[in-house]
Amino acid sequence: MIESWSGADWEVFFRTFIALLVIIDPADNLVVFHVLTERFTARQRAATLLVAVLASAVLLGSFVLGGAGLLAWLGVSPASFRVAAGLLLLPMVYSLVVEGELPQTRGNIQLDPLQVELVPLAMPLLAGPGALASVVAYAGGNGQGTTLAAVALVLLITAIGFALASTVFRLAGGAVMRLVARIIGLAVFAIATEFVLSGLTATLRNIR
Repeated sequence: MIESWSGADWEVFFRTFIALLVIIDPADNLVVFHVLTERFTARQRAATLLVAVLASAVLLGSFVLGGAGLLAWLGVSPASFRVAAGLLLLPMVYSLVVEGELPQTRGNIQLDPLQVELVPLAMPLLAGPGALASVVAYAGGNGQGTTLAAVALVLLITAIGFALASTVFRLAGGAVMRLVARIIGLAVFAIATEFVLSGLTATLRNIR
């Protein structure tokens, strides 16, 4: 399919890829991944990476192919979806902003990979409401094949970043990365708040 693309097709793909790269944001999620998995063994980190990326690929791919129909079938409104995602993120990123690390990573407490693979890594960080809504829109406007290819490339870049997370932290230094984690946590906290507020606003508007 890709071999038959014209110059215009590649331009549409590139625009879709850049937009999803910004929305999914592998760079910021790399910091979150490292904070969540820094006490894991190498095998646990690899398993967490694989499950998180594959789960987000399934979610994003489902929304590319099924889109709004899937949410309607589940009886979930977009507004409720955004509120739930925001509420999932808020407690976690609050600790990230205040402490520079998540509460489960302090001291000798060990997280189980199953606690982070699906929530929050796959959902809502990689396949959050913004990403899911965006792939539905791009699938309708730019085509399902183009959107799936863009999603695949962004997730490949994300997987590579996760695999290199420990090396990046080691080279940059713990203090620098903790500062980055706080800054990113503040940004994600604002995004989570926006999820909740926009979802509630839409719900109240529908009630009226």
